[in-house]
Parts: sequence; C-alpha cells; structure tokens
Amino acid sequence: MRLIIMLIWVLWFVVKGTSSAAQVYQTQAGTIQASGRYNGAGVTAVSNHLFMHLNYDKAEMHLRLMIPSFISSNDSLNELIQKMAVQELVFSGKMNITYVQTKSHPSQKFSTQGMLSLNGVSRPLAINSVLVHFPRGRASCILSGDFVVDLAQFNIANLLPGEEKVTVRFNQLVLKKPGE
Repeated sequence: MRLIIMLIWVLWFVVKGTSSAAQVYQTQAGTIQASGRYNGAGVTAVSNHLFMHLNYDKAEMHLRLMIPSFISSNDSLNELIQKMAVQELVFSGKMNITYVQTKSHPSQKFSTQGMLSLNGVSRPLAINSVLVHFPRGRASCILSGDFVVDLAQFNIANLLPGEEKVTVRFNQLVLKKPGE
C-alpha cells in the first residue's frame, strides 16, 4: 500500500514537473545527514533518499524523507531508527530570495522559512541555506542547508535519550533551467 501511495505521489510530481518544466526541479536522491549524540558519543546518520521539489520561479522548497532511510555506524541506533517505520520528515517553505538563480552568480546565503512536520507534529522552522554556482554539465548550482531539530518538540522519546537535539544538513545539485 505504501508503494502505491509513493507511486501516486511521484507520478503527480512528474506530471506537475512536465507541465511547468521551466520552473520546477525535483529529485529523489538528495543527500541528507543528521548528527547528534547517542549514549554519550557523537553519531551521524546519512540518507541518500531525500526527495526535494524546488520551484525556481517562486523560490519554494519542499523536502520529504522517510526516517528509516537513515543509516548510522551504530547498530543499536539503527534499530531504533528502523522502529520509526512509518515516520516521515516533511518540510515546506519559502526562501527569502525572489527566485532561484541558475545562471552565473556569487554565492547566496539566505533563510528558508516554513513548516517542519514529523511524528504527527508540525512546527515552524528556518533553514539556513547557501546557493553556490557550480556549472558542470546539466548542474548549475549546489544548494546546501542546515537546521536543528529538537526531537522532544516532536514527541519523539528515547531515540537519543538525554540528547534530543539533532543537527540536519543537506546538499543538493540544482539543474540548469531548460534552454540555459
């Protein structure tokens, strides 16, 4: 059933992306990492399954990630993450830039204000973002962002006992607009 829902979701974005291809970019293979402390030691979990939908003209960002796609080097933490089988991190927000520049530009630092939903709870969140021009093939830029999630605010107990704050970072290639 989950596969069918994801297929419908992906097809909707493909159709939407096709109808407005000049302004929308999406991927299902973005890289995201979460760092925190577990049992008194620093730990990092990584996923290559970040789904990003980026509207260039409106400067809007939408992120989706199934929590169990995170993998760390700590087996007991991985077991806890896998117990969050239906948990999904969802963020939708507006960048405080007019549009996403894909032609040559200096590095741009900006904030993306939006809502983060996790574990059935939604809270306002600001992502610190940087857009660096990096022309290689079809790629135009690298979009990076970072934010801190306080797991206690999202009613997630016992994932990182005593260490509820997690720093999340992502990096994503931004493609050139068609015709550039």
